[in-house]
This record gives sequence, C-alpha cells and structure tokens, in this order.
Amino acid sequence: MKNLLLISVLLAVWISQIHSQDEMPEDSSNQYIEDLTQLFNLRVYTLTKLNTLEIISPPERIILRPNGNTNFGIGFNYKRLGIAVAVGRPLSQSSIEKYGLTNRLDMQVSMYGKRIGLDGFIQWYQSYYMANPSDYVNWDKPYYPQENDLQVFSIGASGFYLFNSEKFSYRAPYLRNEIQKRSAGSFSSGIFFYHDMVHSKNGFLPSEIADNVQADFDLKDFDAISLGILIGYQHTFVIRDNFFINFQVTPGLGYRRFNVRTVGGESTHENNPAWQVLGRTALGYEFKWFYLGVMGSIVWRSYKYKDYEVDLGTEQFRFTIGKRFDISR
Repeated sequence: MKNLLLISVLLAVWISQIHSQDEMPEDSSNQYIEDLTQLFNLRVYTLTKLNTLEIISPPERIILRPNGNTNFGIGFNYKRLGIAVAVGRPLSQSSIEKYGLTNRLDMQVSMYGKRIGLDGFIQWYQSYYMANPSDYVNWDKPYYPQENDLQVFSIGASGFYLFNSEKFSYRAPYLRNEIQKRSAGSFSSGIFFYHDMVHSKNGFLPSEIADNVQADFDLKDFDAISLGILIGYQHTFVIRDNFFINFQVTPGLGYRRFNVRTVGGESTHENNPAWQVLGRTALGYEFKWFYLGVMGSIVWRSYKYKDYEVDLGTEQFRFTIGKRFDISR
C-alpha cells in the first residue's frame, strides 16, 4: 500500500507538468466543481481493510498481518444523506490453514462537507501471521508462522479544514457526489486522536522465529494515546475531462502517552512526541450519470521501543462502480 501511494504521487506530479501547459485562466468556482448532490448516487464496491503491524530494527523487519478478506458492499448518497453496507466474503479452509483465522471488528465513519471533513474508525483484530519468515529461517512449510494471541485494538478520529474549497472538492474523488471539472488543490489543517492497544500473552513474535530475532525484543503489550495537529495538501488532476488522479499527503505531530509492559512483567510510562502520516490516492473515470474508480489509503503511526520501531498501519483499498439517477422526475 505504501508503494502504491508513492507511485501515485509521483505519477500525479509528472502528469501535472504536462497538464499545466493546457490550464485555462482562473475563473469562477462553478467552472471547477459541479455539484451533483441533488442526484441519487447508487454504487457497488469491493473493500479490503487491514491493520498491519511491523517491527523494525534495520536491517531486520518483521511483518505481521491479519488474514484479510474482501468485503462486497452497496451504498448510496442523496443530498446530505449517505449509507453504505458491506458484507465480508467467508474465508476458505485453505486460507485459514495457511494464514490462520483472524477475528475482527472493523467500523468506519466519514463526513465530508464543502470545507470541513471528519474521519473515524474502530478496529479490533485477533490472530496475526508473519508474512516474511524466510528472512529469518529456512521456511518451507505450507503455512505461515502464526501468533494467535496477538490482539490489536485501535480507535481514531481526525478532522480537517480545506483552505481552497471554492475550487477544490474533497467529495469529488471520495464520495463522488461532485465532479472536479478542472485541476485544483488545497492545503488543509486539522487535528487527530488515536488510541492503540496491542497485546499478546507470550509476546509479539511467533515461536518458530523467536530464537532468530534479537533477544532484547521482549515487548508484551503497549497502550498509546496520541493527540496532535495535521497539516497537509491534496490535489486532483483532471485529464481530458473524464479521467482524474487525486492524491493526499497529511503528516501530523503532537503529544503521546506511551505505556509499555514486557514479557517479564516490567512496566514503563513515557510522554513523548507523536507523529503519524495519512496518505490517500484515488483514480477514476467520470461521467455525469456513470463512474468507476479505485481508492487506497493508509494511516501510519510509529512507536519507539528500545532500538526497535513498531509501526501500525490502518489500510484500505476500494474499487467502486456507480450510477447516478435524477429521481426528482
């Protein structure tokens, strides 16, 4: 996901150099944004969501992932009302044997106005597998090492204000109830809050590789509360009227209360700086009555323990096909 976001940003910058040569002179805001909130916007989509955990001590990197599945959903927007419901595809027995059975609760809410946007989520995942065992041992088994007791609970929210809402629409690439007719971007600022709790009875490392990792990684659980400010930038490039690429990069910096407990039962409490990065990208094909597109996003938080960096990433990837209807007739 991180590579996808980076590639999209670089592609967007390259396209902007070409597209800027054809930019029209600035004019009134209605030449930048077409409001379609009066139309009934029906969509079907697939959605994949994850909460990944990485333990890094260069050159070592341990990647822990839940056994992910793809959700299938349907939703609509009409004026200020929007509802979407997604149902997960059952995991096959072969997938459970290979990656383990992950129990999960994953909820998200978003509200995007003309100038102000809000995002919130609640995630609980239990049972992770190690995605890169071959980096540490000669692994030739038909399944991945699993840490069934590892639990990750995350709750978070962020809000932002757009400074150029007259020419840039945040709803256009993500809600699709507006159309960005000409390329534009906007700086934004806001606040964020996250509470991450990670716990495993026997530590974070699967038993099959624990002896091959530095012996001083004895973390059993941590509890982190973070609060801070966000400053970011987002831009939509419109190419030949019907195709667009959007990207967003929003770093955040603030305060963190960090509580740690080791396998041996020792506890420490720290107050330290908190920082996180929100990356989001969207590509779409747009007509007034029909549209399709893909969207990817990640909220990445980093924690320091001894000589290790412990990263949490809340990720999602969505593919959408939609149709708009004029129900006033």
